[in-house]
Amino acid sequence: MKNFFRNHPILFAIFILIASRIVGLGVVSLIKLFQPNIDIIKELGWLIQMLFATTSVALVYWSGDMKGNGLTKPVSKKEWLLWIPPLVLPIYILIILGFNVSGFSNMFVLMISALCVAINEEIVFRGVLIKGFLRFGTKITLFVPSIIFGLIHLGNILVGGDIKFGIFQALWTAAAGIAYTALVLRNKSILPAIVFHFILDTTEYFATGENGVHELEFSTMTLTIFLFLTILFAIYGLIMYKSKRQPLPI
Repeated sequence: MKNFFRNHPILFAIFILIASRIVGLGVVSLIKLFQPNIDIIKELGWLIQMLFATTSVALVYWSGDMKGNGLTKPVSKKEWLLWIPPLVLPIYILIILGFNVSGFSNMFVLMISALCVAINEEIVFRGVLIKGFLRFGTKITLFVPSIIFGLIHLGNILVGGDIKFGIFQALWTAAAGIAYTALVLRNKSILPAIVFHFILDTTEYFATGENGVHELEFSTMTLTIFLFLTILFAIYGLIMYKSKRQPLPI
């Protein structure tokens, strides 16, 4: 089975998504049986994300192809510097929304959740899935997994998230996915993407005080500006990718 998944990475990505969801949702469902009044999203969201991430890491490790799925150092230490300009995204979030979380324990839980989201999503979408789509060409690899990445975030609406925010989130995650993919292809590593993703999500969680699924309403202007910035991020990623004479795929 290891060889099968190594030779069919798209199916492996689907398998990781399904297996991680079974593990994560299965565990919290058991907890819900003994604690029926507990709010799964608000109180156990961090645990769900931790189970998703640990399952993803375990399966990639089991496959024996950590390097092939991007879990290796970038081709150069200088490649980390490419992720500095996009830090304008978390800076914008802090400027507009401020800091709305109190207590070390709350901050710690939100950081754990952000880290696990970053690990899980980068492994699946910029690690395993990219490896699978590369056989169809660079253009398809840059755009198709990113569109899928954006569409999956529409699921947050189904679990109580604000509808307007959910639609904008799908759009900017698709744009950000293009940037992530382009830079990962250049870096030949998902590690910088994980770090940046962690910083971005941590800032978002600290600014909203919520764990990923936001019930808060945001102004259309705020969401539109952030979408514009993520589109610029996508353009930046594509430029950085093309500026490398011999891009190195995963």
